[in-house]
Amino acid sequence: MHFMYGYGSIWPMICMIIVWLGLLILGCFLIRNFIDGGHRSKRILKERFVRGEIDKEEFERLKSILKD
Repeated sequence: MHFMYGYGSIWPMICMIIVWLGLLILGCFLIRNFIDGGHRSKRILKERFVRGEIDKEEFERLKSILKD
């Protein structure tokens, strides 16, 4: 009965903090990846072009796809 008055276990509070931190981290991850606007994809595409993995035509084609 003493759990009702706040003298109980600390585990529920620790679990709630873990849940809120998890939600916060998930939210930050989603915002960072979906609000990014594809900058990471464009950077990777440029790196592939510079390394010679793709030619100019393929680079332009993929770049136009990313703009859409």
